[in-house]
Amino acid sequence: MISLDSIGPILACSARERAKQAPVRLLLAVVMAWAMYAGGMASWIPVWLAAALMVQGFEFWAMAPFRRDRPSTGGLAVGLALMSTILMATLFGGMALIIWTTNHPALVTLAALTLAGGLLTNVASGIGSRLLFFIGGGPYLLFLALMPVIKLVQGDTRGVAVMTLSAALFAGMMLNIYWRVYHARQAEVRSRAEAERRLEQAQGAMADRAAMAAIVSHELRTPVSAILAGAHVIRDGKLPEKREETAELIIDAGRLMTGMLNDLLDHSKMEAGAMAIESRDFELGELVRDTARFWTAPAAEKGLVLDLAVDHDEAVWLRGDPYRLRQIINNLVSNAIKFTPAGVIRLEAAAPHGDGQHCLTLTVVDQGAGITPEAMNRLFSPFAQGSAEVARTYGGTGLGLTVSRELARLMGGDLTVKSAPGEGAAFTLCVDLPAGQPTQANEGFEGSAPTLARRIRVLAVDDHEINRRTIALVLQPLEVDLATASDGHLALSLLAERAFDVVLMDVNMPGIDGNETTRRLRASEGLNAAVPVIGFSAGTEAEQVDACYAAGMTDWLPKPLEPKQLYDALHRATSTAEGVSAAGGEPGTQAA
Repeated sequence: MISLDSIGPILACSARERAKQAPVRLLLAVVMAWAMYAGGMASWIPVWLAAALMVQGFEFWAMAPFRRDRPSTGGLAVGLALMSTILMATLFGGMALIIWTTNHPALVTLAALTLAGGLLTNVASGIGSRLLFFIGGGPYLLFLALMPVIKLVQGDTRGVAVMTLSAALFAGMMLNIYWRVYHARQAEVRSRAEAERRLEQAQGAMADRAAMAAIVSHELRTPVSAILAGAHVIRDGKLPEKREETAELIIDAGRLMTGMLNDLLDHSKMEAGAMAIESRDFELGELVRDTARFWTAPAAEKGLVLDLAVDHDEAVWLRGDPYRLRQIINNLVSNAIKFTPAGVIRLEAAAPHGDGQHCLTLTVVDQGAGITPEAMNRLFSPFAQGSAEVARTYGGTGLGLTVSRELARLMGGDLTVKSAPGEGAAFTLCVDLPAGQPTQANEGFEGSAPTLARRIRVLAVDDHEINRRTIALVLQPLEVDLATASDGHLALSLLAERAFDVVLMDVNMPGIDGNETTRRLRASEGLNAAVPVIGFSAGTEAEQVDACYAAGMTDWLPKPLEPKQLYDALHRATSTAEGVSAAGGEPGTQAA
């Protein structure tokens, strides 16, 4: 059922079109007055002209509310506008029918043209609504159908059949034209609406990017300042008693920057639909306890208690992505510590079994200030903080919760929150995971630096000087024989000239990248064709890592390089090499 209020917005276009038609209608009224004079109806001319002026004036007044910048939508105004349209069509159509009855050839032509013109003008003014077209054009169609009937009433049957068929064909043609134009107009309206929607999305995306650039540039200044200040203190030898504390400051700042970059990368992957979720077995209690152990010291430094509650006495093995689950928990616990001035933070974990799956529930409850309803509405929006005061006080990119919820949904679950001002907040992750199989944990090297059986020869390949200097600094405690290369071509030249025990290979380099360099090395059958190659890159997608192994690399590390991870990789590489050597051949010394 169409309401009058819904017609109001459409009448705006129709009202402007009908105002443009007013001079033509007034001229037509004069022409029809002349026809009345020629048809012997001169006495009715004043009445006709007065009626035409009155109806035209009434329509102009009734349509005025819809020609404004903000058209009226009231039911009364719409009703008066529609009434003026009906009166106009009835007046001119009725007069055309009266002229038709004179049987004067010229006047009959004028009558037919008047009805045809009335239909055409309503095609233009009623293009936005079928209701408007039939209200304005209906009387003209009715009078067109009455023309052959009048001939029959007058007893003149000559050509009535042709006249009836012609009227029907003309009416059908007009309706067909209107229908095609109407649908074309609707398609144009939909296309314009879609274009505007896409424009708004693009503008919103640009605003998000601008916000991201502003926030990230602001937030990165804090850790960068700490790193520069600490590095200057260490370089200048000032405050030697604070050397360890300064180093810890630099490490914390670097990890803060890494966390920001990881959030940005994850957000970009999710926007592009490129985020991959792994599936492997893990034990729930171990995952939660390790995560809680990591945050115990930061909580204690702030005077908070981190309470862990695991709703299982026995081990619960699940199959999912423990890295991403830990990432979500880290975000939630980090926020809880940040926003809780005093009290207890509680980490709860439960995974009841049912229907072949475990319903994993992880909840982090804090005793902070809580979240207002206004802040709740934008809590999971990227680059948004609860308020300007929160952004100034606590900083951050505002991506942590966004990334956490998207990760939860990629796993088939969700991240929800319950909070009230002054009552803290409880964030809950719920996701269904299948049962896993118990596995033995891989025990990597745990020391700060491995004790190597002999002095090893290492080639570090990276196109950036800072990265080469960083690798040299990290490897300094091992006292290795280190050589460096700035690109793949130089690396292959060095590898052809002398033997190495391990190659550290940057994956993304100009010219030939790390993968292609490794493929050429393996195919060379030279001194180092079988040397262990440890790749490293910022691209952590499974496809990129698989490509490294497919190229012939024996191990892979993510950037930025963590010293412990690099030491572990070297430990694995040298242990494997020593095993091969003991079996009958020293790696790196094959005959060319």
